[in-house]
Amino acid sequence: MLAVNLGTARIVVIVALVVAGAAVLANGFPASGGNVAGPSGGASPSGSPSSSPSSPTAQPPPPGPSPHTTGVSFTALNGTDVLGAGAAAQALLVKHGYTSVQDATNAPSAGATKTTIYYRGGQGGAQNKSDAAYVAQTYFNGATVKKLDPSLESLVPATASIVVLVGADVAQSLVA
Repeated sequence: MLAVNLGTARIVVIVALVVAGAAVLANGFPASGGNVAGPSGGASPSGSPSSSPSSPTAQPPPPGPSPHTTGVSFTALNGTDVLGAGAAAQALLVKHGYTSVQDATNAPSAGATKTTIYYRGGQGGAQNKSDAAYVAQTYFNGATVKKLDPSLESLVPATASIVVLVGADVAQSLVA
């Protein structure tokens, strides 16, 4: 009789199973991320047909409006003691096609540690929020985006859809 090394046989079986499992995983799901079809054919249970409860398909929330990347009206406020930080933020956005509705000015207080991009709510608020989020991400290191604070209303012309409040986190780099 021939003696078989059981350790080697086990390794061969395990490797074959791993390869087969990898092939099933690689080919068992569509590349588009769509639903995978269940098994086809086969026997169905006898008796009256029953429907299995279907789970609702999770759909992403409808996307908001795409941001406008030029022509957005804004104003810049310097919330720091860094001279010219608001004007530098204004110049940066104007250079990229944004429309300043007034010269940059100082915020009511100079203690802003973080830059905040405010957007005007109301009609057009969703678009303004989208525009503010784009500006925050693109030009101000992912600054916080908030609805326009009532305390800033008197400083902001009604024609400005977003307001850049420059904080200490970007002030020095803007004027450098």
